[in-house]
Amino acid sequence: MTFEDVVKIGLEFADVVDTMAWGTPALKRKKAFMIRLKEDGESIVVRLDWPNHDRLLASRPDVFFKTDHYAGYNALLARLDILDETLAREVIELSWIEAPNKQVTRPT
Repeated sequence: MTFEDVVKIGLEFADVVDTMAWGTPALKRKKAFMIRLKEDGESIVVRLDWPNHDRLLASRPDVFFKTDHYAGYNALLARLDILDETLAREVIELSWIEAPNKQVTRPT
């Protein structure tokens, strides 16, 4: 999977635009961050709701991971070289659903 593949899938969803976020190519829904290419060019940052964040991180550690920078935030990193189309579509849809939500840090 490439970031271009992710963009192509993401643009199938309503109100999604191909733009920039934090200096990298990104997808947003109505100006709300969804997904961006990580600076390494080999992974993406995906915003998810907390239940899906935790489920994907636990069930697919080969694909999804965190760095200290994202600790406490509902964002996961995904390795593009392992991400397949089915899983990409799932996380893009989940991110699309989550994008309008204002909660970004883990509730206490």
